[in-house]
Formats: sequence, C-alpha cells, structure tokens
Amino acid sequence: MIDESWEKFGGFPAAEKPWGRFAWTQYSAHGPGMELLHTGPGKRVLDLGMGKGDNLALIARTGAAAVGVDISAPQVEAARERFGDLIEAHHTRAEEYLTDHEGAFDSVYSVFGAVWFTDPAVLLPLVRHALKPGGRFVFSHLPPSGECPGPHDYDMYGPGDELLAITRWCFRPYMWEKRLLDAGFTTATGQRLPCPKDKQTIGTLIVEATA
Repeated sequence: MIDESWEKFGGFPAAEKPWGRFAWTQYSAHGPGMELLHTGPGKRVLDLGMGKGDNLALIARTGAAAVGVDISAPQVEAARERFGDLIEAHHTRAEEYLTDHEGAFDSVYSVFGAVWFTDPAVLLPLVRHALKPGGRFVFSHLPPSGECPGPHDYDMYGPGDELLAITRWCFRPYMWEKRLLDAGFTTATGQRLPCPKDKQTIGTLIVEATA
C-alpha cells in the first residue's frame, strides 16, 4: 500500500543509488519507489512498456531477473544498448508476451505503459495468470480528465512523423479496483497521488493489486 504521507519517499533506497530513482510518476524524485514490488535475488519482475529501460535496470540492481516488453522497436533497441545483459528486453505487445508466461513472475508493473493503452478486459486476466500466487501488480498513469472515464481515442505522431491513432484506458481508482477483482486478483487498491507542492498541475493515479 502507498503510505498517504508520500513525502517521506524523498530519500533514495540504497539499491537505487547512484543510478537514479525508480519512478512511478511524471515528476522527479516524487512518490514511492520499487518497495511496491517484490524484488531481490530469486525474483522475476516484468515491465509492461519498458521504454528505454531506466526503471527496469533499477529492478535488476536488486538481484532480480528484470524482463521488459515494449511495442516500440527503437525504445527496445535503446534499452539494449544502454543496459546490455543486465535486462531482458523484448519487442512485442504486452498481451502477446503474457499469453506464454503463466505463473512466471513475482511482480508485474507498468508506468504510463501498456496498462494505459490496452483493453483491461484483455490485459488484466493475462497479468493475473502471469503472476505467481501472492505476486504484485502495480501500475500508474494520469488520472481521468474532465472527460468520462473509459477508453478515449487520441491522435499522436510516431517516430517517423506518421500519424497514429491510439486509445487510452483511463478509469477512476474504484473502477480499476473492480476490474482487477473481477479478473481474479485477491486485493486491489487505487489512489490519486498529489503532485509535488511546487507544481500546480495534475497528480498521478497509482493502482496496486495482489494475485
């Protein structure tokens, strides 16, 4: 569970020095860290939407087997170039990878990643089956805006300046909690983490669940 006194996370755990700090939010040195996950020697951790691998490399530094997937080939290549054999990086869709890895992971997480862009009716059951009993699933993304929660279509430009149509799946905490419990998780808790006091903008939605 995220402690409501989130400001206490200003210090960096020893495992995160000097490489930086595990980030769930869009702000530097803000919010909780990897203590929300099961990490360490003998653990297997999966990042759904790894980007360039910064968070995943910090997971690997704990001694865990750090595996990441991303739909962007340039991002996966950048992660491999930066961190080499420290991480295991795959260029694939999250749901395709999860299908073949039942009961393989102690923790699965997504930071502004695949959970935000994949139909939860498809993704959440796959995550549940990829986790070992007692495994942790944690993800973050922006809270819903003034629009009604749910899937919303957006246009964005890709690496080659091509116009891409994407869908974001945004729900309020209690809506995520219900979907996670319906997918077979035993516990689910979501909350909006406020932005830093010097920022006058949106916070971050963080959701935790246990298999």
